[in-house]
Amino acid sequence: MDFFQPEGSYRFSSDAVCAARYACARILEHMQKRKAVQDFLLLDVGCGCGVIGMLVLQFFKEVYPELYPHLFVIGVEKEEELYLAAKYNAKFFEHSGNYFALQADIRDRDSVAKVQKFALETVLLHKMPDLLGKDGGTLKNPRIFDMVITNPPWYKAESKLHSVSALRNAALFGGEDVLAMFFSFGEKFLKNGASLITVAKTACYMEFVQAMPKDVRLVAMQAVHKSLQDKAVFFILQGKYKSRAVFEIMPPAGL
Repeated sequence: MDFFQPEGSYRFSSDAVCAARYACARILEHMQKRKAVQDFLLLDVGCGCGVIGMLVLQFFKEVYPELYPHLFVIGVEKEEELYLAAKYNAKFFEHSGNYFALQADIRDRDSVAKVQKFALETVLLHKMPDLLGKDGGTLKNPRIFDMVITNPPWYKAESKLHSVSALRNAALFGGEDVLAMFFSFGEKFLKNGASLITVAKTACYMEFVQAMPKDVRLVAMQAVHKSLQDKAVFFILQGKYKSRAVFEIMPPAGL
């Protein structure tokens, strides 16, 4: 898939592909456990130009076309250029009916309500009566997503990867609280038992573990290698909201 990415922005790498691949496996497990096919709603926090969500959708469109109409992705992105790129890519790859991009800054106080309202007005409009009944007629509960995935900016300030492009730097570098901010934001949308999935280079593992919200129990980790003779390059981390599942080390994956 040849994604459009604005000039000067961060170019997606194999970490995004690994996260999408892991998410596909978990989504498939979830959907195939159901006696009847149900809609699955995925939130991508800091979606950039939409790579992870559209890789997931493309996989299901090609391999499980019977499930594709029931899979929906909402991508939240702060930067206008990347948000517009995500909308363009959704149209270009013919996922406009399944992928919805929203421009929002997760630091803003109204961002949770903004995402919830957007989801209700796009993907979940036909379910509004049922949701109103479950939520006491108020629709105040934003826990309407089956999975949240995020690839937050995890490079350190002292990294040599700084660029003259502000857009690229924003995608790569975050402050000390950036992981907790991304994870805490995503946690607010998880249904009971729903997964929060993230990815980063192995040197960041403990920082990612420590930044997980207390109500998100870590249930799985997968190391990603160039080859099994080499040290892991990335790790995928999966937590579940209000879960009692035992932590599992998944079989290693290759790039």
